[in-house]
Amino acid sequence: FPDTDKMNARLLKIVRQKEREDKGIAKSIIGGWHSADDLHKWHYPEVERLLGFMSEAVTELTKLSTGVTRENFSADTSYVAWANILRKGGYHKAHTHPGSAWSGVYYIEAGTDDETEIPDDAGSIEFFDPRHGVEMVPVPGNPFGQRISFPAENGRLLCFPAWLRHTVNPYLGKHERVSIA
Repeated sequence: FPDTDKMNARLLKIVRQKEREDKGIAKSIIGGWHSADDLHKWHYPEVERLLGFMSEAVTELTKLSTGVTRENFSADTSYVAWANILRKGGYHKAHTHPGSAWSGVYYIEAGTDDETEIPDDAGSIEFFDPRHGVEMVPVPGNPFGQRISFPAENGRLLCFPAWLRHTVNPYLGKHERVSIA
């Protein structure tokens, strides 16, 4: 989505303020902070704009996955959203998001560094092949059972089926990684 720098700067301030006010909750995050599951109720224009981005993405994914092509497609949608702050060494254990159709992550601050000794996949979100045991039979090129990963980028929104198991590799940057899920 274009022109997110100002929105991200404001979201960063909001999330850091919320962390100061609330100890957060324990979920899949290790070495960081996870807000309460109420970010979708935070009344800030920047949060509302981001929810609009998410709504647009989920609508397009739903249309694509169902074959609906109508421009006036609509569906009942509700959100459960939260903020995450990862610090050096922090990660997310492998998990899914039960009770949801779609999940996503938006990167406010990727926290990336120019350090060459950090592995390329450090802090990347990884998605697992959902087909249990498919890697057990060798096939040329080993295409089955592999993981796919994406690095964090400021302003990047990734949406995916909520049943898709995923993890975030240990983040090794010096600066905080801040995202909204």
